[in-house]
Amino acid sequence: MKNELELLLENFVAQGEQEIVDLAIFRQFAQDEKNFTRETMAHFTASAFVLNEKRDKVLGIFHRIYQSWGWLGGHADGDTDLVRVARKEVQEESGLTDLKLLSSAPISIENLPVFGHFHRTHGYVSAHLHLNVTFLFEAKEGQKLRENRDETGGLAWIALDEFSKKSSEKEMKVIYDKIILRIKKDKEDKK
Repeated sequence: MKNELELLLENFVAQGEQEIVDLAIFRQFAQDEKNFTRETMAHFTASAFVLNEKRDKVLGIFHRIYQSWGWLGGHADGDTDLVRVARKEVQEESGLTDLKLLSSAPISIENLPVFGHFHRTHGYVSAHLHLNVTFLFEAKEGQKLRENRDETGGLAWIALDEFSKKSSEKEMKVIYDKIILRIKKDKEDKK
């Protein structure tokens, strides 16, 4: 029987060479439950691109490890339902509880290299890959935010057009720009 991610990836329409290549890898790795844990050198993570109601701002966090602004998200830690993982991570990292999932389909998938680093609870973590699946959510900008100071060094609503510029990770800017372009295209298509 297929798990939640395998079913989700069956219907995912890859756009561009990066996603076509990554989708084949993701489909293969999704078949092994070990890849939903941190025990393997390539494992699944889920991220959330959280838009405000006007869809002109993105909720960003300042990642302590990467020293950069970016999306919210985290490790699957054994859960094959990556929508649930993304929602849980948003709640843990921002305090937001009233979230609307804008599509059950991922807005993006990406195979992301993670360099060796020190983690506050795990000590030194060797270099590995995050097989990341990103989902699009909406939240009311007026909701009270609660920064998780153990994991983040800031939490803020950032203008959609400024979001990728706030990142100091050039590899991530490409991903953020891809997602923002898709959001804008979808908005134009709905007019």
